[in-house]
Amino acid sequence: MLSREYKGIMADAKKLKVAFKEGGKRGVELEGSADLSGIQYFNVAIDSAEGDVELLKEVMRGMNLEVDEDAEERKGGSGKIGKLILSAADHQLGLMCYIPEAKKDELEPTAWMNAVLESFEGGSIVSSDESTACAVIPANPDKSLFPLKMRDEAIAVSIKFLQGKELFPMLADDDDDDEYVYGDDDFDV
Repeated sequence: MLSREYKGIMADAKKLKVAFKEGGKRGVELEGSADLSGIQYFNVAIDSAEGDVELLKEVMRGMNLEVDEDAEERKGGSGKIGKLILSAADHQLGLMCYIPEAKKDELEPTAWMNAVLESFEGGSIVSSDESTACAVIPANPDKSLFPLKMRDEAIAVSIKFLQGKELFPMLADDDDDDEYVYGDDDFDV
């Protein structure tokens, strides 16, 4: 049976397969979103990885898979997109960022990951290379550090960081409503 070990945690073949499959599906979604919106950096919450870095690596492998145009079901396709994927478990939040080769002049994976980790006590990068950085942030209920809550906060921190580098669009202020709603009294009917 295929398995991978990371710091004493065994990722069994079934979990790896589920993680890869989720990555393939999410990759197609990101590719479509990037094509429609022009956004080239995404933050994605992952369900199947259980906060495990090895499972996050498998998700990322599925996301970045080259698309087989002849396949019945599209998988992957987001290898040209920068992304931070996050997975919450009871004991920790797992994070992995990926920067494609063509975007390495814009951003380094460890810089992105460190920007996110600065907001959380106890988080650390556990592995990195020229295109990826993986980190974990342990849960600490005594300090109100819960993985699900941290995941949402980490996404917000990541977006703010990307916006500061002009790699993610600023949200429009909805207070300036330029659209008017007309009623029957506004027309000579």
